[in-house]
Amino acid sequence: MKKTRHFAIFTENFPPCAGGGIAEWAMGVAENIGKTGEKVTVFSRWKTKPDLSLHQGKPYEIEKMAAHDWKTWRWLYSFWYSWKFLRKNPEGIIIATTWELAAPIRFLRKVYPKAQWLTIAHGLEVTKLKKASDIGAFKETIALSTAVIAVSNFTRDAILEKMANKRHDHIYFVPNGVDLNRFKHSENTLDFKRKLGIPETSKVILTLSRVIERKGHDTVIEALPKILNEFPEAVYVIGGPWREDFYQKLQLLISKYKLEKQVFFTGFINDEDLNDYYSMADVYIMVSRVLKANNDSEGFGITFLEANACLTPVIGSYSGGIPDAIEDGVNGYLVQPDDKEAVADRILTIFRNPDLKKKLGISGLSRIQTGFTWEILTRRMLDLFNFHSGLPKN
Repeated sequence: MKKTRHFAIFTENFPPCAGGGIAEWAMGVAENIGKTGEKVTVFSRWKTKPDLSLHQGKPYEIEKMAAHDWKTWRWLYSFWYSWKFLRKNPEGIIIATTWELAAPIRFLRKVYPKAQWLTIAHGLEVTKLKKASDIGAFKETIALSTAVIAVSNFTRDAILEKMANKRHDHIYFVPNGVDLNRFKHSENTLDFKRKLGIPETSKVILTLSRVIERKGHDTVIEALPKILNEFPEAVYVIGGPWREDFYQKLQLLISKYKLEKQVFFTGFINDEDLNDYYSMADVYIMVSRVLKANNDSEGFGITFLEANACLTPVIGSYSGGIPDAIEDGVNGYLVQPDDKEAVADRILTIFRNPDLKKKLGISGLSRIQTGFTWEILTRRMLDLFNFHSGLPKN
């Protein structure tokens, strides 16, 4: 009889209090490991007491980690809770959603030699490394991990570049996924437009992300005048919290092009409204760029899959891991970062062709069903992990 294993997923972000790719990754994997009959505990930080009703009936438990001055004390917190878990489960398996959360392996592996670590790499936490001490800790953590999963080829290449002369035969690319039970097309689009004050006949461009320079909202705004010449009722909806300096930069652009009635900022969007936002959109766009000053980059772009799950075509950039989320001409289009002309042309192509919009949306959903569900990706990840831990495939 197969022995039940205990997995601990360590993550800085977990719904509902924090969204984004890492949070969605943690929840998708937690649920699908739990469905296999394994025991799963999610360790996450929260600044305030969260409403965990979203997780009722799910096959995992949640333990809150302390979050006071997290940036300064991240290593200590991750060490404490890893030790706390392994003290009760000396043969447990820790899945760390970033290498920083896996760093205690450098010390705990000697104390708990039968424990195993699966380290996940998303992008920025790898590409931003500059200090020799941080790079040294990263390389040791990666080398000691049982297996390492990069969510894009871009991220895997960044790891391999840093792992010269170190063990790297256990590093794999497994993309992000999406939960098709959560993300699905909504038929409520007209009512939702009315709720937001958007004319029913308006074409809608949508971006859901943190409003920061890397995400390329400014490129979309600069493309709007050309789009509005042909579709004057088109609107650009920007969802997500913002950094004030970049928000003010966008406001200056909006004022320059007199777009005050065409650009909407929603702030934070509740989870229960996401399907309505994605389904309302005629196109979802996020044309991220790499910021060379700090190597800030897009690790994957999970929102592209969420939009496709709601039958919405997507536009992204040839930047970071986005090409792993979008197949040009299949589920959407890829353009070069900062190319406002290409952005305008691709959006107009979709606006002009309702049949093309429908085809890209259907192809996007089909692509998820065959290769990007959390069930498929979790199984693939566990097979790779089991290979390196000496266990048979599921």
